[in-house]
Amino acid sequence: MLILGIDSSGHTASCALLRDGIVLSEYSTNIGLTHSQTLLPMVAEIFSRTGVEAKDLDAIAVSAGPGSFTGLRIGASTAKGLALGYGIPLIEVSTLEGLAHNVSDLSSPASGDNSSSSGANVSESGKASEHADVSSDSLFIHPIMDARRNQVYTAAFLNGKLIGEEEAIGVDELVEHINAVGGRHLFLGDAVPVYKDFLSGHLTVPYSFAGPQNLLQRASSVAVIGAEKFAKGETVSGQDFRLSYIRKPQAEREREEAGLREFDITHDDPDKLKKGKAVDVLAARNYKIGTDAGYEDESLPENL
Repeated sequence: MLILGIDSSGHTASCALLRDGIVLSEYSTNIGLTHSQTLLPMVAEIFSRTGVEAKDLDAIAVSAGPGSFTGLRIGASTAKGLALGYGIPLIEVSTLEGLAHNVSDLSSPASGDNSSSSGANVSESGKASEHADVSSDSLFIHPIMDARRNQVYTAAFLNGKLIGEEEAIGVDELVEHINAVGGRHLFLGDAVPVYKDFLSGHLTVPYSFAGPQNLLQRASSVAVIGAEKFAKGETVSGQDFRLSYIRKPQAEREREEAGLREFDITHDDPDKLKKGKAVDVLAARNYKIGTDAGYEDESLPENL
């Protein structure tokens, strides 16, 4: 099984090649260039160094959000170009799940300002509840991505399983929930440098932060998750690939206020509309296929 992983959801552009559970090559860069400048050449470099051709791929696993709206679309257009050109299936991988996988094997104790914590309960929403016991040794993984306006995209993972839903939430509200749950907590993602001091000053439970090697997105994690999904038959065509923004892009909100639309927002679940969750259905006609693949729209700045 040969899987190409792509993640361009944040500042870091990353691609990786996975064969039968072994990472053959991984290429990540965070040097201030736009993903439209770096991503496709990185994929070509990985192919060149490994001797693999696009036609050899069984599938392409792509970070499908949340994250930078422009970054996500560049990654999607790159993957869709390969998928439609060579008949390769795509695999949608949550950005937050990919981040959590960076530290999925971590077993060292969390550290922080508090060395002990009382047990608490957690519900499916990740908040304090009466339904499931959480011991003081329980380690929660919290990928957090900067959503601006003092909010983060986040989710909670316990024993490798997602608890509740992915969401955009205020940092202060997130801290309140975590303090109520108890247990130990590990944070990673590009929001860590932004809110590290705030978290350190307000958390009352044991906590730690991932090291620099695991802090940001890694395409190898996306590829590994993609391989698991591929084995279960969880693939989509290039035409059906979707991005999940969690909330609508700022540019889209502004266009709606002005009575303009550039792309369609669909809601598989009517309740998602109430929660502010949006899914962008990517139409193949909106994307270039070839060496110049990329989503070029000056109205959607990088890292919106």
